[in-house]
This record gives sequence, C-alpha cells and structure tokens, in this order.
Amino acid sequence: MKLIFTTLVLMILLIPASVIAQTTVGITAGASFANVSVKAGGISVSPKLKAGIIAGLFVDAPLSSNLSFQPALNFVQKGYVVKDKSTKDKLNLNYIEVPFNFLYHVKETEGIFIGAGPSVSFGISGKEKYTDKDFPEDNLDEKIKFGSDQDKIKRLDFGANVLAGYKFARGFMISGNYNLGLSNIGNKSPDFPEDDSTIKNRYFSIKIGYAFSSKKK
Repeated sequence: MKLIFTTLVLMILLIPASVIAQTTVGITAGASFANVSVKAGGISVSPKLKAGIIAGLFVDAPLSSNLSFQPALNFVQKGYVVKDKSTKDKLNLNYIEVPFNFLYHVKETEGIFIGAGPSVSFGISGKEKYTDKDFPEDNLDEKIKFGSDQDKIKRLDFGANVLAGYKFARGFMISGNYNLGLSNIGNKSPDFPEDDSTIKNRYFSIKIGYAFSSKKK
C-alpha cells in the first residue's frame, strides 16, 4: 500500500506548477465485470464474469491542448464465478488500484477521450464462497489470505489499462475501461519448481463521473 501512495505522490509532484494550476480533480463510480485467465499445461481457461463495484478519485493534468496525464486512486472488485447445475464457486478480491493513464482528448473541454497506461493494484481483502447442493458438507466460506505461501494470493498486481469515454461541457462524463492483469497472482509450490501455471486478473468497467474544474470563469 505504501508503494502505491508513494508512486502516486511522486508522479503528481513531477507535474510542473504551471500545469498544476490547470488540473482538474474528479470522482467516478460504476460497475466492474471481472474474471481471471488460468493457464496450466498449455491450456487456458476463463471462468464466468463476476459483477462488482469500482469507485475512486482522479487528477487530470493537461500536457497540451489535447493530451493529459490522469492518475487515479480506485477501489475495484475483481475475481470470478464458476458454476454448474449443482455447484457454485465465487471469488471476490478487493483491491486499491492506481492506473497511470495518458489521455487524448478530441476537444479540449468536452467530447470523446481515449487513453492507456500501466496500473498497480494492492490487495486489501477477499472472500471465497463455494456451495454444493448435492454435497453441502463440502460448502466453503472463508476469507482470502495474501502472501507468498502456496495457499495464499500475491498482494501486488500489475496491469495494463485502456479506456475511452465522453466528457460533457459541465464536467459530467461516462467512460469504460479494460484492465489486463500482467502478474501471476498465484504462488508456486517449492516442491514443484517446474510448475508453469498462472492466474491473472482482468476486468472491464463502466463508470460515470464528474470533474471539478479548477479554471476560473
């Protein structure tokens, strides 16, 4: 968590004072739709999408009339759902995520914008719930542990983010983004160093937001 906040502060401090005077601060909230990519033995599978929430703050600093740098601090729910006729396995992972996006604005004050950038996430909590109608004695409901042990999930998650949206004249906006996890959040067993299996997060979200303009009218 300290790494995320330190990186965000350093990136903002590198913005020139003349640019800071023109920055806007905004809020966003919406829905996330997440799953994971699982690879093992050359085979790749993906569970069904799990709906969650995403919300946060962003700072938009103009770099030119059409380009801006937009770091954000978001709470986002990731995970997956696997189910059939009798069983259901739902994993919910809660992260604090910081994307470092660079945006292109078709118009300076309103209109379409697109962007991309890296992201870093920090796992704060999680829960797995497994239910089996035929064998209820196998039901599971437990908290996720983060760490380096085989039965835990890695806390840090790095990714690549792309987004697009539309900003209205009065500061309201609507946007969507896709985040592709680049880190293997699973831990390998020391007894099987040749294990090449990976588990990577990914999600897309739809958000509405509002930017508080710092420009004097």
